[in-house]
Amino acid sequence: MGYFWAIAEPFVQVCMLGFILQLSGRTAIANIPIALFLSISILPFQFIFKKMLTQISAAVNANKALLSYQPVHPMDPVIARILIELALFLISYVVIMLFMLWLGFDAIPSDLLGLLGACALLAIFSIGLGLMACVAQSYYQDAKKIIDMLARPLFFISGIFYAGTSIPQQYWYLFSWNPIFQAIELSRDSFFAVYTTPIASWSYLTLCAVISFGLGLVLFYVNRQRFLTS
Repeated sequence: MGYFWAIAEPFVQVCMLGFILQLSGRTAIANIPIALFLSISILPFQFIFKKMLTQISAAVNANKALLSYQPVHPMDPVIARILIELALFLISYVVIMLFMLWLGFDAIPSDLLGLLGACALLAIFSIGLGLMACVAQSYYQDAKKIIDMLARPLFFISGIFYAGTSIPQQYWYLFSWNPIFQAIELSRDSFFAVYTTPIASWSYLTLCAVISFGLGLVLFYVNRQRFLTS
């Protein structure tokens, strides 16, 4: 049932948000049908950012017993979680897009490589944050609560139910700093031929991903012995 809910959860979110937006009289956002728009927004946020952050941060603590075996290293459960979450993301993405095609939506990306690139950069960025959160939890057990509290507002400021083109130009700088918003915007830009993001930048998202991943790896490596003794 866990794998069923992994697909059902974002599907329910799309239905609920789509229903709320349609009640307000909106049937499309940036000339994109609401159901398809929300699917492309929620799937990367839910499966890549949120799942990577929460699962990687708890990977070591949840598998403490395995670390007593000499061949098992602290990075092993982290790699396992990364592979599982990426596989779930790809399966869920394909299943939901096939369902959208069955409903009659044009759910075929116009630039598949661009879409994969945006998702890959978001994954690298999220893995780095997850590694840093994992280290933080080894020092302070309640760090998970603080991380969850800080991550929750990101759902509302990462462009899940609105596009960059709907934001007045004088406020673009308030959103351009957010790598998650940038990744979702670039995903839309790559998926829909009718949409061009006015805010997102490949170079900025790449820089954020490299810095996050590099810093996460360094902190995890420096504290690797702490995971075995704490």
